[in-house]
Amino acid sequence: MKKLLFTLASAVMLLSCGDDQKKDLSAQFDELQKQHDSIEQMHSNFKSTHSAMSQRHDEFKAELAGMTVEDSTMLADVAKHEVLLKKHEAMLEGHDELFAAHKDLKQGFGEKSSVEMKAQIEEMKKTHDQLKTEHSKMEEEHQMMEQEHDEIVKKMLAEDVEPEVEE
Repeated sequence: MKKLLFTLASAVMLLSCGDDQKKDLSAQFDELQKQHDSIEQMHSNFKSTHSAMSQRHDEFKAELAGMTVEDSTMLADVAKHEVLLKKHEAMLEGHDELFAAHKDLKQGFGEKSSVEMKAQIEEMKKTHDQLKTEHSKMEEEHQMMEQEHDEIVKKMLAEDVEPEVEE
C-alpha cells in the first residue's frame, strides 16, 4: 500500500512539475515570437533598402553602358556589386521561407511534449541568430557597395568620362 501511495504521489509531482515546465517553455516561446516579429520587421525594412539599392545599381549600370570607361577597376566593382546583390536576393528569399516556417510552428506548440518544445525553442534561437548575423553582413556589404559606388562616381567626374559617340 505504501508503494502504491508513493507511486501516486510521485506521479502527481511529476505531472505538476511537467505543467510548470511547459508553462515556462510556453513563456520562452512567446518571448521568441516577439523577437521573431522584431527580426521580421528588420527583414522587411532591409528588403526595401535592398530593392532601392538594386534599382540604383541597375540605373548606374545603364549609365555606364553608354560611356567609355578607361579604369577597369570601376567595371570590376560594378560586377562585384551585381554578384553581391544577387546573393542578397537569394538570402532574403531564404529568410522569407524561414519566417513562413516559423509561423507554422506557432500552431499546436502548447500541445507538444516538453522535449519537443525545448528542441523547437533551441532551433528557433539558432535560426534567429543566423538571421541576425546574415542581415548584419548584408548591411555591411550594402554600406561597402555604397562607398564604392560613390568612389566610382568621383573617379568618373575626375576623369570626365564622356558618353561613347557612334560614328
